[in-house]
Amino acid sequence: MAPGRGSSGHLRGFHDASYGNLGNASFLEGHVAAIRQLACRNPWIDIDRFGVAGVSGGGFATVRAMLTHADLYKVGVALCGNHDLRHYLALWADTYLGEGTEEQWAETANPNLAANLTGKLLLVHGELDDNVLPYQTLNLVDALIDADKDFDLLIVPGVEHSFMGRGHYVTRRTWDYLVRHLLGTQPPEGYALQPFPAGTELHG
Repeated sequence: MAPGRGSSGHLRGFHDASYGNLGNASFLEGHVAAIRQLACRNPWIDIDRFGVAGVSGGGFATVRAMLTHADLYKVGVALCGNHDLRHYLALWADTYLGEGTEEQWAETANPNLAANLTGKLLLVHGELDDNVLPYQTLNLVDALIDADKDFDLLIVPGVEHSFMGRGHYVTRRTWDYLVRHLLGTQPPEGYALQPFPAGTELHG
């Protein structure tokens, strides 16, 4: 499947497509169209049980997918997502969005779309994350509560952006969430992952 418009490794026009439109998360509608085409060609793809998971910017995109394409993305696990780029590292989003207007920046904020949630969502954040501050997830939580939405939340004590030392636990929780809500079954009892070797933690 080809990457979404706005991703690197293509001609300039393809790469520039997302400039000023970062809230579109690399043109999710392109991914949705490709998934639906694959499902038409491959009947073993169950289009009614589709999930998404991501870390950091992928956490943002996970929530964005569930809030803007709820008809496809039924289950999501968003880890340490930077859900409001107005409160993230200076010059990170600016590089791709440009100076932007107040309206454009507001359009990139996932909390503003919280009322659209219909699927099963697990939010995960490290207590000591100094890259994407926990405020990002808690601000989304606040908006989801205001919208009277059900969701799940895991705050992992004592870890930073890559969940160092507890990445194995976060990975198991991610897998288990997808298994429960996409397959409709319980994961095997008593299984656990071993701690990841140093240098192989989750990264955004």
